[in-house]
Amino acid sequence: MGRVSVSERTISKPAGPHGPQSDPRFTLHQRQPRADKLDARQRRLCHVDDGFKEALKRRVASEERFSAFIDGAAFYIALERPCARCGDFRKRTRDRSCYRCHLNRGGENFERMKAGIAPVAKRSKEGHLDLLERKRREREGEHLERSFGNLVAKRWPTGRLEVTFPDGYNQADMAQLQQWELLNAMEEFPLLADVLTWAGWTLPYRG
Repeated sequence: MGRVSVSERTISKPAGPHGPQSDPRFTLHQRQPRADKLDARQRRLCHVDDGFKEALKRRVASEERFSAFIDGAAFYIALERPCARCGDFRKRTRDRSCYRCHLNRGGENFERMKAGIAPVAKRSKEGHLDLLERKRREREGEHLERSFGNLVAKRWPTGRLEVTFPDGYNQADMAQLQQWELLNAMEEFPLLADVLTWAGWTLPYRG
């Protein structure tokens, strides 16, 4: 596959959140819509109060992040902003940090805890147990599988997207591909766009 030239895009950062910092409409909720940390309580409020949902949506710059938040997904895809440390495209829905680095930190802390050493970073009990549960399900082979023509895609509990191509080549984690590699693959296998859409990815920019 030939190399594809990829145009860079500058993602401007908004000067500040949209709307008032303290909206009296939500006083009874004892919670204002805030985009810096999206949590389960805000999601519950969104499901029962359309006004709160709309106010929070205006404060979240990324439509993909807000959609993932409403669906309860742990991460969303931001191909235009790969992690400077590991190159992963996945961002935590909660705070936009790198999802792979988050999982790696969790794994390192778990090994430290087994050895009786305090974890490097604090993790909520709920989040820690959720990570362990998803890793257990993945070890046991739990996944969603779907065919797109001659492409076979698998979505794993930890968020990993695996694709087997018509020639038998298996890409165990599509997030490990560089953007130009992903664009090349989409040129050669157009149905790969359907795979990424099914997995909840935002399709890469074709500059």
